[in-house]
This record gives sequence, C-alpha cells and structure tokens, in this order.
Amino acid sequence: MNLVGEMVTVQARLTQVANQERDATFIAIAEEVERLTNELRDTALNIRMLPIGSTFSKFKRLVRDLSQELGKEIEMETFGADTELDKTVIEKLNDPLVHIIRNSIDHGIEKPEKRLALGKPASGTIRLGAEHAGDSVLITIYDDGGGINRDAIRKKAIELGMVSPTAELTDQQIYGHIFAPGFSMAAKVTSVSGRGVGMDVVKRGIEGLRGTIVVDSKLGEGTTITLKIPLTLAIIESLLVKIGDSHFVLPLAAIEECVELSGQDIKASHGRNVANVRGHLTPYIRLRDQFDIAGERPEIEQIVIVSVQSTR
Repeated sequence: MNLVGEMVTVQARLTQVANQERDATFIAIAEEVERLTNELRDTALNIRMLPIGSTFSKFKRLVRDLSQELGKEIEMETFGADTELDKTVIEKLNDPLVHIIRNSIDHGIEKPEKRLALGKPASGTIRLGAEHAGDSVLITIYDDGGGINRDAIRKKAIELGMVSPTAELTDQQIYGHIFAPGFSMAAKVTSVSGRGVGMDVVKRGIEGLRGTIVVDSKLGEGTTITLKIPLTLAIIESLLVKIGDSHFVLPLAAIEECVELSGQDIKASHGRNVANVRGHLTPYIRLRDQFDIAGERPEIEQIVIVSVQSTR
C-alpha cells in the first residue's frame, strides 16, 4: 500500500507539471497515467476491505455475559453487518466499541424490576449498526436505558472546575464533558466500569482513526452514540495549496468550500483576519504570514474553509 501511495503522489506531480507545460501530448499521457493509477489504487483498497460483521458478532457474547453478571436482561440487535471497512480500521475500532457497549450495559440499561416500574419491557435493547455515508461509515450504538442526566454532568463539571456555574451550555457541550480525562459519573468501581478508563480513551481512539463521536440522549428513554469513521486510513484525498514556492496539503474531508477574498473584503474587516462568508463571519489564518513566506500578495486571495469538530 505504501508503494501505491508513492505512485499516487508521483502521478499528481506529473499531472501538475503537464498542466504547467500546457503540452497536449504531455497532458494526454498524464491523464492516462492518472486513470491507471486510480484503478490500481481502488483495487489495492478493495483488497483491504472487510465486512464489519465479524466484529459485531463478538459483542453479542460480551452483552450476554455482562448482562448475566449484573442481573440484567438485554437483547442485542445488529444491522449493516455487511458494511465494509478497511481491516486496519476494524481492528482499531474494537476497543472503543467494547468500552461504549460496557457503559451501555452498566450505566444505561436498567435492571428488569426498575424497567417494569417505569413501564418499559423487562428486557433492554442495545442496537449496534453501520451504514455507508459517502467516503465514511456511520456506526451507531443505541440503548433504550435511562439516558444521560445532563444536569448531573453539568454539576460534576462545575465541581471539577471544568465549567463556570453561570455558563450557558448546549446539550452537546454538556455531553462533551464525559470525554474529558478523569471525568466519571460512576458512583463506585465495578468489574465492568469505573476503573479509571474513561470515555476520553474512547475519544482518543476514534480521533486516532480521523473520526468523530457524537452523543444524543433523552433522559428516561435512552442514548445514541454515533461514530463517523473514514473507510480507509491508507490514502487521504487532499487539496494541494501553493503559496509562493511553498506547498501545503489539506485533507478534503475537512474542507467545506473555497472562496475568494478581495482587497475590498480585507478593508471591510478593518485589519482583522475575518471573512464575511454569506453573512457569517469566519476567522482565517494567513499561511503566508504564519510561515513567513516572501512574495507579493495577489489582488484576489483564496480562502479554504475547513471544519474541525464542528468549528469553521
């Protein structure tokens, strides 16, 4: 796969030189090399792809054993088992999924008697599934347990000095605290959870896969955790940016759009690095200034809008 990556890089350089030379024969050859390189890349990637169902099947035993240990009745449902992912990604997903499912069993699903008292079926449900979404895979872990108490999380975060008592936070900001190192809502240490391995480990694992994690919960109804993971880690499609004689590469997955910045726009911002993009003020960084790149600024500059953790 490393050789394929090197070939893709060389092909991109060849295409760039061909376009600069503007020679029709040279460009035609570069386009043919690009076509063959893409076919080779896709073939190599397909060889690495495996259905995620092999991993899902392991968790049914985990749910069965832990539910018996805790005196709970839990059924596990799966969907999208034939969804394919890079085998390296599947291997690295195992530990985060184990921790999330253990938390669902221990903290999410109630015991049968409590569920019956709440008007729920005695048996709880954990649903694990996967589906393709463009060049990524969405993996959802849902339980119909008690949900996450946002007020309790906020109180704990205030006690730990993580947030001001007067701060106004959205649900996602509050849920985000459960991923902070050392943050735990476990009242006591058990063989299942509360052993010092928190959700921060899960978040680091997912981010290590260039993925994201989102929590959605309703108190008394259940919790859904959604992981968005790239199909493969082998190749990152990127945008090549040239400033003077310097080149920068930005991952396409993080790019929302490219816009022009005129001199008039710069004057309107009164010297601040802020661009008005369709009525939304968006801060930007000048790579030319950041890396001390010499040369004249063009009359019209290009801004690449990127999104990182929902922040533009």
